[in-house]
Amino acid sequence: QQQQQQQQKITTNLLVAADGGQSFVRRTLGMPTLNFGYNRRAVTCTVEIETSMNYTAHQRFMPNGPIALLPIWNEEGSDDGDEEETKLYANIVWSTTPSEAEKFQNMSNEEFVTALNNELQKGPTNNPPLIPPSITSSLPTPLANLTHGMEMVAQTLNNSITMSQWSERKSFQVPPLIRKVVGRKFGFDLNLMQAQSYVRPRVALVGDAAHTIHPMAGQGLNLGIGDAQCLASVVKEAVDSGMDVGDTMHFLNKYDAERKVEVTCMMGGIQLLHGFFSSTFEPLVYVRSLGMNIINSVGLVRKRLVEVAVGANGITTGASKDV
Repeated sequence: QQQQQQQQKITTNLLVAADGGQSFVRRTLGMPTLNFGYNRRAVTCTVEIETSMNYTAHQRFMPNGPIALLPIWNEEGSDDGDEEETKLYANIVWSTTPSEAEKFQNMSNEEFVTALNNELQKGPTNNPPLIPPSITSSLPTPLANLTHGMEMVAQTLNNSITMSQWSERKSFQVPPLIRKVVGRKFGFDLNLMQAQSYVRPRVALVGDAAHTIHPMAGQGLNLGIGDAQCLASVVKEAVDSGMDVGDTMHFLNKYDAERKVEVTCMMGGIQLLHGFFSSTFEPLVYVRSLGMNIINSVGLVRKRLVEVAVGANGITTGASKDV
């Protein structure tokens, strides 16, 4: 029996577009966007791992971009006496240059697993010389010795701060070994995008439909949840006032203003981190390492950064967060 396509007209007081970075709704309505390419591409896949990650994400920063091993939900083993080993899985997101990403995608799964383990299992590495050897070799001996002494002091300080945290956290947690790739490897270009406005009459963009950012800090999901939370808040405010949320732009403009402030600030922070960790300028590498260790060792600062990252007590324009 031949099925006939039927068109159905649906009406709603508010259309919430949560249809991704290539949003059909946004493009159909002609909502303009601001775009910036990072000249980076991410390779992502699911992998099987040897041991549990204990709900801990691992991220290693490298010159071309970070590699992240992210925990996902794993089914617990059964209690029926089945001795079959429970399989554990995680997701990989490796951000790098387009040429290296193409190389990774063309690798066999076995070669890719070897490359992953080689990078993730590396221990701490020493910073490069503060001043390149080509320059220090031409310096007077006293000045060359002074430079070497400064490098040793900075390295010792970094190592001391790092090891001082091991007693608090018991020990440094090494990422689990990866056994194999499960399924296909996918690649996508990394771009920063933000809609000039998140709203139109009776339309609101949320999540990647409104904005996309570099995945290095894992903030895309958190920003999308913040969008949904804020939009639910203004819808509740309209309903409590006995008004139609889409009948006036007052409520939608309130959502647009609050979210754009927080998202723009997060985008600026991510862009700063991207440049900071991509730099190979030796003095900046020392400052970066020392700064990260100091942040990690100061509990209040670390806690505050986590709160901002998950959207708690973030930057707002004053709209209610209660839903």
